[in-house]
Amino acid sequence: MSPFSHLDPYLLNPANDPLVFDATLADYGSYTTEHFVLRLSPRAHELVDALTQRDTEGHDVAELYQAYSTYLHETVHWWQHMGSTAGLILSLAYPAQIYGSMTSLQTFARGAGVVKPVKAWAHRAMLDGRTHSDPVLAAANIAVNDALDIKFYKQLAWSPESILSLEQTPYFQSVGHSYLKTYGEIVHAINGSCDFAEGQFPDPGRWDAQFLKLQLSRSEGFHRGARPPYADIGIQQIFEGQARFCQIQYLASSGGPELLQTYREQGYFAPVYVDAFELFLVLTGTEWPERYDSPIVGLFLLICDLAINPTRGFPLDIEFFEDFICDVDPGARFTRLCLAAAETPELAQAVQSFSAQEYEHVAARLSERCGYDDPRTGLAAVVGLLGDKGPVDALMEEHRTFNYAGVNMPVRVLISHFIAFCQDKQRRPEFFCWPGFWMAGDKFNPEAGSLFATHLSLFPDRGDTEQIFPRAVRGRSPENIKKLVNTFFGGMLVFDLALQWVLEPGPFRYDFKWLTGKSENAALIALAKRQFAQYYGPDPDTCTLIDSPVP
Repeated sequence: MSPFSHLDPYLLNPANDPLVFDATLADYGSYTTEHFVLRLSPRAHELVDALTQRDTEGHDVAELYQAYSTYLHETVHWWQHMGSTAGLILSLAYPAQIYGSMTSLQTFARGAGVVKPVKAWAHRAMLDGRTHSDPVLAAANIAVNDALDIKFYKQLAWSPESILSLEQTPYFQSVGHSYLKTYGEIVHAINGSCDFAEGQFPDPGRWDAQFLKLQLSRSEGFHRGARPPYADIGIQQIFEGQARFCQIQYLASSGGPELLQTYREQGYFAPVYVDAFELFLVLTGTEWPERYDSPIVGLFLLICDLAINPTRGFPLDIEFFEDFICDVDPGARFTRLCLAAAETPELAQAVQSFSAQEYEHVAARLSERCGYDDPRTGLAAVVGLLGDKGPVDALMEEHRTFNYAGVNMPVRVLISHFIAFCQDKQRRPEFFCWPGFWMAGDKFNPEAGSLFATHLSLFPDRGDTEQIFPRAVRGRSPENIKKLVNTFFGGMLVFDLALQWVLEPGPFRYDFKWLTGKSENAALIALAKRQFAQYYGPDPDTCTLIDSPVP
């Protein structure tokens, strides 16, 4: 009897927090977008450690591989957020909501003090007759609009149908406005935080004139009241579908069931994990495949990879502004790529050995048919920056040692990892497209193991606590690793308080249990308050609440 005859699925629908990616029941594994943390349950930690340390005596073989498949699932989420362009934009959207308006918030604090939330103050000021010529109101509006525009982008990319509710929001301008504003603020944050030279990445400053033309010409999706077509799925379903099928390919390649029906019966295909695949089948006119290694599964995973890796806006400049939404929106890209696959039915059988040659052939065909850049073009643009003997090389030296400059460290850390990821993906695209296939069975080799280890998540928890720990990485000193985690999350705490200040009614929240694993965090709260005062002037404890908390 196969050791996998009794699969224990450990699966359920995602948690209520839409930015938490759960793989399994009772938080058996999760990745949190805005905390950049990969978590495993104590039992999963125990099993993964036993398998990686080859201390498996007394453990059930099937349970060992199922736990490791969860680890792979959540690592794929880390890759999606750090290694894909759409995921990187989503990850950087959180700090970017504040980064571009820090000076404006300082101006606001000097003129109005710590009045919370800034959004309510600005609304009342306009009702009282203040105009945009008032520098304090102008500063408040910049901060509020930046935070909301990027928030709207995250909602639309996550769930395209949210346009139906956003249309009723007075702050929402258009899909195109939110997308261009988000990309502009994030690329500005990247260039400013990493000191990149002119021309290394796009200059968002030149986008404003083009966007104004689209507004004045009332181009679809770029003026208020215009609802462009929206996709049936968003980045959430693509991320979860990709991670789930990678997980299944790992389990099957490790000796688990080879028939997808078995995983369906065990609950592996709850809606969020299968929505993208079922849409793919409908759009391509194909039937459910029987096996995990079907060319259809290979094509689906390749389309997921292309969908979450747009190139325009970042890393390449925008060429056709009127096409920007469908060029970068993951759900729109997924839909168009599936339709392109339906128009080239021979591609349904193109993925047989899950090789680099197959990846490049199919990716080139689909991209050309959709009018997208070949993925090799985007990778080459990023990797080609190396060797500049300037800011890129300096940043990658920080990545090599983890001795990062303290200014805007979260952005520097994520961009350096993105560049390193692109280096390896350019060399081994098939591994990152179908990792479950290459991490087990006769395809696994030391190079695959090394690639996986090189791109593990930076910040996991441990089996005995929810506290976040920096991963010990070969070649990085303990001192630099400790400095990395302290400075990285110190910056994130300031972003968190500032975003609360701008948008959220009620007093400041200091819930840092997700970081320390403890309910009481007096020292950390004091640090966050000091850093807030250092950036913006006033102590957050002195804030005046002008709006009641939302029930």
